Amino acid sequence: MANLKLEGVENLLTELEKLGKEGEKIERIVLVKAGEKVKEAIVKEAPHRTGNLRDKIRVTKLKKVDGAAFVEVYPSKDAFYAAFLEFGTTKMKADPFMSRGYENSKEDVEDLIVEEIRKGLGL
Repeated sequence: MANLKLEGVENLLTELEKLGKEGEKIERIVLVKAGEKVKEAIVKEAPHRTGNLRDKIRVTKLKKVDGAAFVEVYPSKDAFYAAFLEFGTTKMKADPFMSRGYENSKEDVEDLIVEEIRKGLGL
């Protein structure tokens, strides 16, 4: 799983923490929107011989582990073959469409997160 680390937005994140429940609501909205943005980029990169794979990319609801909130973007179980495409096999070259989509979306996602946090904080 790839992680997106934001630099330079520590002040915004600190302000979110101070807001308590309202901050958690903003955090949830921001992370889901960011996940959707990553999903869009992955769908654009996905092989489309039948279009099935593009329809099977999902975004989870907000999850928290050890206080860290996140969403995951993943192919559904119906698209189990996505791993074969992403990483390749002994008989097939890798086509890392998920990695490309993630890399292509990073700057847009960072901008979206900053914009949405500021909007949520009324700045």
